[in-house]
Amino acid sequence: MDFFSEYITPFLLAVLQGVTEFLPVSSSGHLVLLNAAFPVDAGILFDLVLHLATLVSIVLFYRRDIASICVGCVREFRTPEKTNLKFVGYLMVATVLTGGIGLFLNDYVETHLRNVVVVGCLLIVNAGILWASRKRGLFGLSTGALNLKTAVVLGLAQGVAVLPGISRSGSTITAALLMGIEPGSCARISFLLSIPVILGALVLHIPDMANLTVQHGAIVVAAALLAAAVGYFSLLFLDRILKKANFHHFAPYCVGVGLLAIVLGLVF
Repeated sequence: MDFFSEYITPFLLAVLQGVTEFLPVSSSGHLVLLNAAFPVDAGILFDLVLHLATLVSIVLFYRRDIASICVGCVREFRTPEKTNLKFVGYLMVATVLTGGIGLFLNDYVETHLRNVVVVGCLLIVNAGILWASRKRGLFGLSTGALNLKTAVVLGLAQGVAVLPGISRSGSTITAALLMGIEPGSCARISFLLSIPVILGALVLHIPDMANLTVQHGAIVVAAALLAAAVGYFSLLFLDRILKKANFHHFAPYCVGVGLLAIVLGLVF
């Protein structure tokens, strides 16, 4: 293993994970492109560590919301008001739909869609999704908050994001905006919804950890901390972008990267 792969690549992957996991530009798509440019296999353990780091970013950023929801659910077991319990129920509905789509498409995605040209095309589709976010409240399925109908749509939107090049945050936040959910709540709902998805991915890979050994532990820990820090500031940046109604500004970037990927994929 050369110096670049051993000491530089882990930190590049950490930054890439921290940025693209949350900003609406598709982390899976960027990883496919990175692997095409620099064949990288950091290993399952490292992948799990980075996903855990991004989960930590979400929990830290939304710690007050998570605490409020948990406390509210406990209190509502003894009161007629069920706001928080309903909210958690809606998240569970969306998660089940997402999980079903992911399991159905996963094998096909892994065997047929992980190439540069396909990712380039899907990044352009992703740009269209982001551009559509300007049409807030187009479908009017919500008066501002999450409900059963919007939970179903969000679950389907998040499931489609299994395609490399389609952003999970981009598809869910755009769907939330189009349905009329308050802009200030869109990112919160999207990333609270991502917690069970990330946990599910971690659980699925637990058997793979049985025969793994930790090498270069200091590098792994440092890369995880970097991914968590970058992820936290990416969430902060995204939250500000949403409040300024500039979410669609990520679309030109996706078009540019998508076109470049298509050209390079066809030429090389």
